[in-house]
Amino acid sequence: MYHRYTYVRMVARMAVARSRDAESEATRRSILEAAADLLASGGEDGLSIRELCARAGVTPPTIYHHFGDKAALIERIVDDCFADFDRAFARRAVPSDPVEALRWAFGRYVEFGLRYPAHYRVMFEGKRLRPTPGGRASYDALRRRVAAIDVAGRLRAGVEDATAAFWATVHGVTSLAIRGTLKPQSPAIALVREAMISQLTCDARRRTGRSKRSRHE
Repeated sequence: MYHRYTYVRMVARMAVARSRDAESEATRRSILEAAADLLASGGEDGLSIRELCARAGVTPPTIYHHFGDKAALIERIVDDCFADFDRAFARRAVPSDPVEALRWAFGRYVEFGLRYPAHYRVMFEGKRLRPTPGGRASYDALRRRVAAIDVAGRLRAGVEDATAAFWATVHGVTSLAIRGTLKPQSPAIALVREAMISQLTCDARRRTGRSKRSRHE
C-alpha cells in the first residue's frame, strides 16, 4: 500500500511538472510571437519591453527569466527566422548540378523574402554588429553550395569571395523586390541572376588558373 501511495505521488508530481513545462513553453512562444511582430514593424527601437509585456500578457521579470535581456531575446527571434529560412530550402528538391543548384538557390532566396518580408527585415535589417549563430549557420550552408562548384572545377573566383558576391547580389535584389522597387516578375531579376552566375562560374573545360588556386587557398 505504501509503495502504491508513493507511486501515485510520483505520477502526480510528474504531471504537475509537465503542466508547468507546457505553460512555460506557451509563455515563451507568446513572448516570441509578440516580440517578432514588434521587431518586424518597428525595428529594434520599436521593441519596448513595456509594449511587449502588454501584448504578451506578461511582466518584465517573466521576459528576463526566459530570455535574460532584450539583446538575447532579439537574437533568439532572428535565429528562429533563419531556422524558418533554412527549412524553406530543405523542403525542396535541389538540382544535382552545382551551378544549377546555385541558380535555384537564388530563386528560393528571393521567393522567401517576398513571401515573408517581416521575417526578412528581422533577419537582415537590425542594428546587430555581429551575425547570430543561426545567421552564421545559414551563410555556411551557402558557402558549402559555392564550394561544391569549386570542387567541380567550375568556379572562377575564390570560395569566400564568390560566396560574398552571391549573397550581396541576391540580398540586394530581394531587398529591392520587398520594397517594390523591383516587381517580382521583373526581367531585371533574371538578368542580374544570370550575370552573377556567368561571372562566378564556367564550364569545367574552361576553368581558369585563378579558380584552380582557390582550392588551395
